[in-house]
Amino acid sequence: MTEVPRKPASRRWPAIASAGLLLAAVLLHRYGRRSGASDREVHAPLPGDGLVPKPLWESTRAITITGTPGQVWPWIMQMGYPALRAGWYTPHWLDRLQWGIRERSADRIVEELQSLGIGDQVPDSPDWSVFFTVAALEPERALVLYSTRHLLPPMRSISFSWAFVLEPIDHERTRFLIRARARYAPRWSWLVLGPPYSLGDLLNTGTILRGVKRRAESRATRSSSSGAKPACAVDER
Repeated sequence: MTEVPRKPASRRWPAIASAGLLLAAVLLHRYGRRSGASDREVHAPLPGDGLVPKPLWESTRAITITGTPGQVWPWIMQMGYPALRAGWYTPHWLDRLQWGIRERSADRIVEELQSLGIGDQVPDSPDWSVFFTVAALEPERALVLYSTRHLLPPMRSISFSWAFVLEPIDHERTRFLIRARARYAPRWSWLVLGPPYSLGDLLNTGTILRGVKRRAESRATRSSSSGAKPACAVDER
């Protein structure tokens, strides 16, 4: 019987590496743009979509929270740069690693940060050089932020919307969705920024979803067990 000659290992590795890179690209394309969201949620219109009508990049992510929209809403309303607002609920080590942020995100509802309105600015840097503008606000339903300030080289301009949306499932559960949409120039800049931007959105937005979920469910549990004031009330501290 004639033995079939095997390809040298040195010839197999490029094929294996190419297959691995292709798989990584496919996974990045999917999870860099969506996680936790159903097909219906990904394709459904959400508040704020019209701010960037033909995005060059879009992501939709979601999580289920045990609690009503009214119990989750205060945590969303107070978000912003942690030195000036309640933070984005991302882990402190991640904030330090990525941006050098020393302040921690709040673990309580802050009464004085509950009064956002259309046109208000939400800081995303300590000196207010980077910020969002409140473009839409439906209490206990949707907060939409808009920015032209979140530029990363070699971008020259960006139009970026960020929507935080609550959809009740039943009397005790809520879907929390975050959608980001962006147009930028020059278009080729995405060849440089696409992979790290998608990974960053997956990491950061995922931690925002989980951070809000942990805080809202923890507060609801404490209030329920103590028989104290409703979970949607704000702290007086």
